Amino acid sequence: MSSEVTSTGTVDRVALLLKVLAESNGDSSVAEVAQRMRLPTSTTHRLLVLLVNTGLADRGSRAGTYRAGLEFLRLGGLIVSRTEVTTVAEGFMQRVADGTGETSVLNLYVPAEQKAMIVKAIYGHHPLRIEQELYKMSSLAYGALGRSMLAFLPAEVVDEVLAKQEVSPITGRPMQDNRTIRRELALIRERGYAVSKGQRALGAVGMGTPIFRSQGAVVGSLCITMPESRFVESRESKMAHVLMEQARKLSATLGHVPSGG
Repeated sequence: MSSEVTSTGTVDRVALLLKVLAESNGDSSVAEVAQRMRLPTSTTHRLLVLLVNTGLADRGSRAGTYRAGLEFLRLGGLIVSRTEVTTVAEGFMQRVADGTGETSVLNLYVPAEQKAMIVKAIYGHHPLRIEQELYKMSSLAYGALGRSMLAFLPAEVVDEVLAKQEVSPITGRPMQDNRTIRRELALIRERGYAVSKGQRALGAVGMGTPIFRSQGAVVGSLCITMPESRFVESRESKMAHVLMEQARKLSATLGHVPSGG
């Protein structure tokens, strides 16, 4: 019985460690990982060495630091790439990239974490573009990527996300006051898409619209991103039309039937 409990405890700790490494922004020291896991540094170090030996963790560029390993990233990528949404979305994303000339980005909603995650990007024909980091979770409170989903999530989820008061990924400063954000979310719901400038990446403009499954559940968002220097407001309406049309068709493919439809 005791060996079974010990084995289960080890699995739980390894699972938590993988989660901590996946969500870390860059390399982390043993002490930093141990603090997040609430474990002794000796135990944490032993688990990290175990993951390094299997390729699920790598040693960082600084001595005594660690990061998620290439094997872990490969396995995560394989899982995501085989999900229904990612597979089905490719043709719709390509039409967005072709129709706007800009990078088309697919994001999934991660309910357990109340986060967004970029899982696929199709780049437009411009050589100057915003590179996308795949499989990294980010706040729903920032950028067209997140807010285009947040606006259509249940009110209790919106309340919980805003209550976290997550700081800006660019400035590190507190978010806008909740009243301002709620007004923007209402505008997004009204027009069907979000626009953001420099909220997730300096010098970038994003446009996003939600993707739904059956029964109206938000599954993610379809977005385009471009350098701010290339964004012309006179193009916004046309790009939004292309984006929303493809998102609507993708949602229909996933079983979504609009209310009244």
